[in-house]
Amino acid sequence: MTQDVLTQTVNDTVSSQFDKLKNHDAVTSLGGTILIIEDSNTQARIIKESLNDLPLHIECVTTGRDALDWLTENKAKLLLLDYELPDMKGIDVIDELGKRGQHFEFLVMTARGSETVAVQMMKRGAVDYLIKDDSFTSLLPTIVGRALDKIKSEQILEIAQNALKQAEKRTRLIIDSAADGFVSMWDDGTILDWNTAAERLFGWSYKEAIEKNLIDLMMPKKHRDSFREKLSELRANAIPHSQNELIEATALNKAGQEFPIEISASIASVGEPCVLNAFVRDISNRHMLESQLIQSEKLASLGQLAAGVAHEINNPVGFVKSNVGTLSEYVEIFTRLLNAYEELAETIRSEDKAQQKVLLDKIQSIREEEDLSDIQDDVVELLTESSEGLVRVTEIVQNLKSFARLDEASVKEANINESIKATLKVVWNELKYKSEIQTELGDIPDIRCSPGQLNQVFMNLLVNAAQAIPERGTITIKTEANASEIIIRISDTGTGIPEDQLSQIFTPFYTTKPVGQGTGLGLSIIYGIIQKHNGNIAVESEVGVGTTFIIRLPLEGMSA
Repeated sequence: MTQDVLTQTVNDTVSSQFDKLKNHDAVTSLGGTILIIEDSNTQARIIKESLNDLPLHIECVTTGRDALDWLTENKAKLLLLDYELPDMKGIDVIDELGKRGQHFEFLVMTARGSETVAVQMMKRGAVDYLIKDDSFTSLLPTIVGRALDKIKSEQILEIAQNALKQAEKRTRLIIDSAADGFVSMWDDGTILDWNTAAERLFGWSYKEAIEKNLIDLMMPKKHRDSFREKLSELRANAIPHSQNELIEATALNKAGQEFPIEISASIASVGEPCVLNAFVRDISNRHMLESQLIQSEKLASLGQLAAGVAHEINNPVGFVKSNVGTLSEYVEIFTRLLNAYEELAETIRSEDKAQQKVLLDKIQSIREEEDLSDIQDDVVELLTESSEGLVRVTEIVQNLKSFARLDEASVKEANINESIKATLKVVWNELKYKSEIQTELGDIPDIRCSPGQLNQVFMNLLVNAAQAIPERGTITIKTEANASEIIIRISDTGTGIPEDQLSQIFTPFYTTKPVGQGTGLGLSIIYGIIQKHNGNIAVESEVGVGTTFIIRLPLEGMSA
């Protein structure tokens, strides 16, 4: 099998896997059970009836022990858990399941609202916290639907992860079955040897490539200086015949097309000059999959933030709706008054003095009865408030649209402070219950970047910071610029990260969160985005004190 055929096989397989992401029903068509844990049979029946339209089986139990026994033998897609049960509290049920190694998505229901209880349950992974008030049963289907959407998002992300793993296995098959491009060169880039795989990769024949300079021949002009610096670092730091150094770069083929490559390079000989051996691989497919995975993670995050955004929109919409109702009443009053004036005009034309007096008395009565002076003042205030409310809704929608845009590859001039402000507005509902936000945004220049990708970075770090705070704390965001770079610091007063875990936090799929609460992809995606921006990210943390992430982005920005 040729390398081209194998590559096509990988592309077809990955494409079919990602096509599943477009069909949510296919992802979640396996059914499942909702378990209602409620000590009141009447309340349980009402809850069950309100959820009958959901395509899931519903079971009910009345005690914590019954729930634990049922879950020993059965699986549930979602638990609706009453916090106060006859034999134990809802939190004890969750803790006991955790000891067994069982983890379920769950909603907490309680007749008494308590911020402390809410925090405790949310720390244990509760999808939401509901108070049994008059609006409870009307809100329940929406809340449960949102929880099921979260589960759906996690299933979609799992498919994306599996697709990526499958692609990596097939990429390995390509490497084993057909050699990568091989280049042997002096440390200044002069080519000494060149195999047939390199001919296919770059389009230059052996005779055309030998004794030419790799950097000048196969690197876009704007990337040449950067690649020379990387080769110089390799020459200065590497030990001959040691483990290969991986370098990502942008290459240019004979047809003038740019494409990303990964170079596995090592020093083959000592002396001045020295010889470098490099295996070169086209990583276009990997970049495509990384971009799709980043978008899947972003969509999953947006799903979790949707409720908060809806709440932020509902506030201004609510008072605009109320104002419109009041204005409608005022319009009715003005209409009555205008009709009276119309009638008065007719009587003036007809010179009916008696009728004129009747109408003047009627007009005066309306003016006194409705207090038109106050209404005129109130109309101005209502219109001003409504206008401000609609501006607020517009800002929220624009910020959400800016954050969620799909043009991940777009590169343009943008201001980091504006990206941070927009992201704060999107995630505000996730932060305000856990933390006070302090911003110290310095005077920084615009840089060439991908705003959509940086919004993803800031969102993940801010949400992680809030999740790291046990009850209430502070998140601080600082930006500043020096002669060569922009520095962003995001700090929290959370639990901190143990020293032995700091070296692993950027590793893909590594997470310290309980099963079902984290994919382990957030920080690895952040790391990749910052690397693409030619920057770096570091972390400082102390257990019990807090954590600071420090991002440095060069002023020249990322390549187009």
